[in-house]
Amino acid sequence: MRRLLKFSVIVFAFIIIISTFLVFPASAASIKYSASSASGTQGSTVTINVNLSGGVELWGSSVRLGYDSSKLQYVSSNTGSVVASGSLNNTGSSVNFAGNLDKAKAKNGGTVFSVTFKILMSSGSSTLTVSSTGGKDNCDYNGDEVAYTTSNGTVTVTKPVTGITLDKSSVTLKKGETSQLTATVTPSDATDKTVTYSSSNTKVATVSGSGKITAVGAGSATITAKAGSKTATCNVSVKVTQTGIAASGGTSRSVEEGGSLKLSVTKVPSDATDDYSVTWVSANTNIATVSSNGTVTGVAVGSTTVTAKSNNWTVTFNVTVTEKVTETETESATEPVETTEEEIFPPTTEPETVSETEAETEPSQESLSDYFAGIIERLTDEDNKVTRLYHYLMLLAVAVITAAIAIPVTFIATSGYYKNKTKNDENFNDLDER
Repeated sequence: MRRLLKFSVIVFAFIIIISTFLVFPASAASIKYSASSASGTQGSTVTINVNLSGGVELWGSSVRLGYDSSKLQYVSSNTGSVVASGSLNNTGSSVNFAGNLDKAKAKNGGTVFSVTFKILMSSGSSTLTVSSTGGKDNCDYNGDEVAYTTSNGTVTVTKPVTGITLDKSSVTLKKGETSQLTATVTPSDATDKTVTYSSSNTKVATVSGSGKITAVGAGSATITAKAGSKTATCNVSVKVTQTGIAASGGTSRSVEEGGSLKLSVTKVPSDATDDYSVTWVSANTNIATVSSNGTVTGVAVGSTTVTAKSNNWTVTFNVTVTEKVTETETESATEPVETTEEEIFPPTTEPETVSETEAETEPSQESLSDYFAGIIERLTDEDNKVTRLYHYLMLLAVAVITAAIAIPVTFIATSGYYKNKTKNDENFNDLDER
């Protein structure tokens, strides 16, 4: 009994499922026609496209684009990329298309047709209505009807910016200060009233997106405000206040009596824009005087102070006047001692005549070694090639003379030795014989 009941439930469920498919068949493929949107000013032209999407190889197509002829004026129309053949018809309130599509292009989607309108309205917008006759006019290549949906488009009138003004045409700031600019765009109902700001020199002044100017450094800059194609400008001048002066080269200086030196100072900060001038004063003109350009002249030996003043800021220099060094003293202190050639090298002239006793006296070993050491030192002197050549020649001459004397003397001495030896040998022989 239970098995029969279970089998009956399964059969009943199967019948319900089959019946559902028979009564409610699976939905067919669906496509979509949609119109694009555009905007423009009164009197300008805009182009609206009617596009196809859905991924179906659509064969026949029928679609229309309705418009309000009191707001939009028809100018022209053209078939689009997915159309194989077909026609367009303008009725004065709608543009109608009927024809065949390229199945491959239709499946990928694209433009069925496009229409160009002239905008007649001065403000607001106008809706472009997309519709289709449906039925067999929208079918696939099997001839089956394809369901469709639509999406409308809109043409909106834009109002361009006709002018822009700033509440300040010029502003003067100190470094670090800020100023806010306010822009007014006309007309007040302009479609896009966005204002952008820029600075011609950000090292002088910067500006934020809301028009806040910040002074950065000394100089001039131009701030430009732009809305649409219209611009307005504000000239910015940035001043830097002087905070002091500084000595150049130290504050302790010295000068000779009768001499001079130049003192100088610089403003702090260096880009200060205040009027800048310096006055100079010496505390004791009997010691040193100072000119209007900071040149100090030593008058007498001693010390004094020289003060530079600029816009209530001062710098004091300690000036010492020293005794003037004469030219003779300077030369004797700094001039090198000249050494003659005779003092550096032995004289090449003949020595004076000396007595026979002095000539026969031989120089000591120490004086000879010193002499030859001096010659060797001169031979190694890289700075005097002429001197080296001279001593080379002198050594060569000494060697030749020595050889000329030594060889004969040696020969004579040797000959005498052998001669005496021979004679002595003969005498010894005679004695032996006796």
